[in-house]
Amino acid sequence: MAKTLLEKISSQENLLNAWGKLNKTNKSSHGLDKISIEEFGDNIDDKILSISNKLQSGTYQFSQNRAVLIPKDNGKFRPLQVPNISDRLVLKAIAIELEDQFKSVIKKSDGVSFAYQKKLGVKDAIDKIKELYDKGNHFVLEADLVNFFGTVDKDELLNKQIFPKLKDDSLNNLITSALNQKIGGLDKIKTKDRKYFKGLNNGIPQGNPLSPLLSNIYLSPFDIFLKSNNYNLVRYADDFVILCESEELCRKAYEDSKKMLNKLNLEIHPLEEKGKTNIININKEPFDFLSITFNGSKFYPSEKNVSRFKSKIRDICNGTVDYNVLTLLKKISNVYEGWISAFYYTEIERYSEEIDYYINRQLFLVLSKYDWKFTPKTKGKLPREYKQKGESADCLSKKQRSKSGIPLCEELLKIKRSSKNAT
Repeated sequence: MAKTLLEKISSQENLLNAWGKLNKTNKSSHGLDKISIEEFGDNIDDKILSISNKLQSGTYQFSQNRAVLIPKDNGKFRPLQVPNISDRLVLKAIAIELEDQFKSVIKKSDGVSFAYQKKLGVKDAIDKIKELYDKGNHFVLEADLVNFFGTVDKDELLNKQIFPKLKDDSLNNLITSALNQKIGGLDKIKTKDRKYFKGLNNGIPQGNPLSPLLSNIYLSPFDIFLKSNNYNLVRYADDFVILCESEELCRKAYEDSKKMLNKLNLEIHPLEEKGKTNIININKEPFDFLSITFNGSKFYPSEKNVSRFKSKIRDICNGTVDYNVLTLLKKISNVYEGWISAFYYTEIERYSEEIDYYINRQLFLVLSKYDWKFTPKTKGKLPREYKQKGESADCLSKKQRSKSGIPLCEELLKIKRSSKNAT
């Protein structure tokens, strides 16, 4: 007798496969239970056996998601719902199965959709942009949808696009439950910012491993329409750009996109200069996509992305968590390596010196709080361009930096690129 979908995803073999494919870049990432992905990896076989038994007996229950606000470039926030690691594992197993069930739908978006596609990612989307630019498409329509994840009609998506196409209904309740997890940890969010989480359960949750796949399925008609009309679409979940040979063609692409999106009950921000939806001549002005800037010849992390990375390092060093020196250095190292891993294929070198001095300064400041004794030989000096007004130029020396276990930017880049080339 053929296995049901629930039996398939709940096997220890499939759960172990899902664990192998789970994103572990941020080793300290955690849900509301505060168990990090690194900690969850301890005794993983026992944990998988327990989860498998609960799934097969119908007793597995999703926990509350952790409320997280991610700063956006406009000063506002993107609300995320971060699941516990055990839930992420189950969601990943479901996502892998759904991807197989909907592979014919997803295939229709080949060449234009790059999020949550096998062996594809941000790098492939960026490579596609370069390919299209080299073919003479020097104008780009930067598009932004209005509250995509919160706008998608979840019930209609599940009952009309997902459930009728599954080979059985054994996963229906689990999927419904996965998309209706309650939000916890709102007490950690400033009162004035809790508004970002109002009404989120109406759509599909950002931060849920199922959401990128569901967004691909929901936006498949949009992809097909633009491909059939020969538009050069590059889409990553709800973020997309269209590259054209002229500004006029970009304007037409905007109007056609708007009409198609309206059919999906989605709204695009109005086209206006310097607005959320905008047309740029790449030969005259660089543009940002997926936190990466393209100036027509080079790709590199956007300045806002670098600022966010530096803020994360600063927050670790000045946060409320009481680290000892070893855990502090490990936390910084994890965030640092994660950022390099995400952008290693871009020209990070333009920021190498700035990043190294920034980390050296933050390390000096935080170690000083631990009563770390510095001598003139163990202290370095910040160049004038990296020194904050009214503050000293003291920072960690290169020798002390090497003892911290946190490599210099170009050293880490070399390691990451070598390992990526080897694979």
